[in-house]
Amino acid sequence: MLRITGGEHRGRKLRVPDVAATRPLVERAREGVMNHLRAELPEAVVWDVYAGSGILGLEALSRGASQVLAVERHRRAGQQLLDNAKLLRLDDRLRLLQVDAHRLPEMFTAGAAELPRPDLIFFDPPYKDFRDGGPPRKKVWSLFCALAGLLEAGGAAIVHTPKGILDEEERGSLPGIEQRDYGSTSLYWWHRNDAS
Repeated sequence: MLRITGGEHRGRKLRVPDVAATRPLVERAREGVMNHLRAELPEAVVWDVYAGSGILGLEALSRGASQVLAVERHRRAGQQLLDNAKLLRLDDRLRLLQVDAHRLPEMFTAGAAELPRPDLIFFDPPYKDFRDGGPPRKKVWSLFCALAGLLEAGGAAIVHTPKGILDEEERGSLPGIEQRDYGSTSLYWWHRNDAS
């Protein structure tokens, strides 16, 4: 079970999908992210990419975000995400997109799915995409950078990785990216300013 850490639905418990690849961010780290983004959350459009349980998007809605686009390819995880949103009566502000996340930049540019431009992006790909290195790592990092480029000015993109895994070249592709560690995990976030 997962617990909403703040906002309107603070303390409410949610189910985790029975999917091996789903790895929800620990409660302390979720609370840290939400506190860091406190000023940006009200009325924000949030993209929760590799959404899994949907806990990050639902936390954001609980704290005042206007809408969440949850991107989760796995059918069972997507259904549990929708069930959790319905349980909290937030289903009218959450849209599930069950596609390969790597299609998002193209879909946004083409306008085919009428995707809203994000103010905040939560990006939580499988750890193996980073740990295995090589083409999978390059591909997933390139996707994060491409999505960060779609942010509204002043927006932020946050990626969840194994602890301290980004190298100098990766960090250099998003100048000003910040790192915070929670146990064996790291969160990196990048704020888009008007000059980005």
